[in-house]
Amino acid sequence: ISLISVLAGVLFFKHQSFALGAASLFASVSLLVAHLNFINPQITNLVPVLKSFWLSVHVSVITASYGFLGFGFVLGLVGLILMALKNDKNEQKLSEQIRYLAATDELSLIIGLSLLTIGNFLGGVWANESWGRYWGWDSKESWSYITIIVYAIVLHLRFIPKLK
Repeated sequence: ISLISVLAGVLFFKHQSFALGAASLFASVSLLVAHLNFINPQITNLVPVLKSFWLSVHVSVITASYGFLGFGFVLGLVGLILMALKNDKNEQKLSEQIRYLAATDELSLIIGLSLLTIGNFLGGVWANESWGRYWGWDSKESWSYITIIVYAIVLHLRFIPKLK
């Protein structure tokens, strides 16, 4: 997740100066959280259902989507902070920065949602190979569907002029 968020920051850095800082912040926090785990479970053999090529691809694509979605989250927070700091003296400059941040954030969320959706479909391929069914409406599958729907709604609200 940290690697992909830094990649997203480097990708968008040319057009948005906040991008690299936001990506570094998110990458640092996600690495910190990853290393806070002091639990050392006993490593055992994998069950056969987890020994699948499709599982590796599914998890990799979903994890890459988290990098872009987390990067978009940090850019959104920076945009909100800039909106709160805006006054009559700096309105022109900050409005332009906020507009660029919003465009970069939108692109990052589009890439993240696309990867999340592709990863979800790959999860269905893995489930069909493992259990003989593409979808079972268990809690994990249902919440992945809800997550995709929520991100799709957020991204499509920009087409409603009053909510833009």
